Order: sequence, then structure tokens, then C-alpha cells
Amino acid sequence: MRTSWRDYLGDFHAERPGITEQLLDRARDDRGRTPYDWVADAVPRGTAVLDLACGSAPLAERLVASYVGIDLSASELALAARKGAPVVQGDATRLPVADDAVDVVVVSMALMLVPLAPTLVEVRRVLRPGGRLVALLPTTGPMPPRDLLRFARLCVALRQRGLDYPNDAELTDGVPGFTTVLDEQRGFVVELDTADTAQMLLRSLYLPEVGDERMAHGAAVVSRWVGSTMTTPLRLLVAEPGA
Repeated sequence: MRTSWRDYLGDFHAERPGITEQLLDRARDDRGRTPYDWVADAVPRGTAVLDLACGSAPLAERLVASYVGIDLSASELALAARKGAPVVQGDATRLPVADDAVDVVVVSMALMLVPLAPTLVEVRRVLRPGGRLVALLPTTGPMPPRDLLRFARLCVALRQRGLDYPNDAELTDGVPGFTTVLDEQRGFVVELDTADTAQMLLRSLYLPEVGDERMAHGAAVVSRWVGSTMTTPLRLLVAEPGA
């Protein structure tokens, strides 16, 4: 059992670097776009972008912008560096970035996990006037009934009530202290064409309370999904610092 989310996430990304990118690169909406394409569409061309908690930097090649990524995980940053992405190791609560330095801060699949209040203080500090925060987050829908039922069966096997994150309540109505520009949800379909892909879907989930025995039960459930698809529901938030 992990002592904290921070410890859990450190171990998770050391053991499974790039897994979030691997999964979401396989996911498609009804327009054939990946979640990262969705994020990139929300970032104006020619802007200066800070990719906070950038992971393996899946956005670096998608943005027509001046880009730098920051992450705590050395393992994730090593993957990003192999792509030639400009990345720096740093903490979301103490960004190694000057005041008023960027036009857009992007946070993909991490704003629900970071220490929210100090991170948002830092986001405000580094954003130029008129700047924006673009955040990709997990959510609960939309999902077709079949996938809702299968997800419920997976949760039973894992003995989980669902997928819960530290900042869920604070982000329910948007980003605290920011004015919402866009708040949209989409379902992205993942083709589970092989057993490895099905297991990758399970292993990509943040499950700090789930031990090896329960993960084995979950693995047995997702093994029955091979040859089908599963919907991953995501939320895109675009917000500007409030007064």
C-alpha cells in the first residue's frame, strides 16, 4: 500500500513510463481524432506553451507553438528527450519558469492529481495577461451502456467504487479562481485488438489502493474484452485566470 499519491505516482511513472501516451494515442473520437489532437486544437498557433506534467511529451510534435515540457518523472522525461522534445525536470508547485513567460499552460491527465492550490498559483504566475489554462481530465461519461456495464464489472473485480482522484470535488465546476471558456466531454474509443492492449488499458489506470491480487482479478476481466472496443471518457477544460 502506498503512503501517499505522490509516492504512488512516482513509482507508477518509473515503472510504466509512456503508458498514458501509448493508450491515448490509440483512442479516437467520432471524428477520428486522438485526445491529444483535441488538446492541440485548443492551443492557438504561434503561442508560447508550457506543458505541465508533460510525461513523455505527446503534445510536443502536435503543437504549432514554442514548446517546453516540465515533469517530475525522470523516466517520463527520458522518453520525451528521445523524441527531441525540450523538457525540464520540475515540480508543478515550484515551476522553474519566469513570471509572465507563457501564453498557454497545458496540463494533460494531471490536474486532478497535483497539489491544486499551489499549482494554480504557479500557473497564474507564469501566464501572461490574457493567457489560458488548457486541461485534459478523466471523467465519467459519455459511455455507451455496454461499456458502462463492463466498467462496473471491472470495478467489482478490483473492489473499487470507481476511479477517484484527489481534486475531483474542486474541479467539478471548473478550475477554482479561473473563468471557464470551454468545458466539454467526449468519449474516445480504444480498439482492444490484442491481449497486450487490453492489459495496457488496465495498467494505465491510477489505482493506489489496489494490490497485486486485485489487479490479477482485473486482468482476468479485461482479457475477455480482446477483439472489442472500450470507451475512455475525457473532459477538456479551457480557462482564464479570474480577477
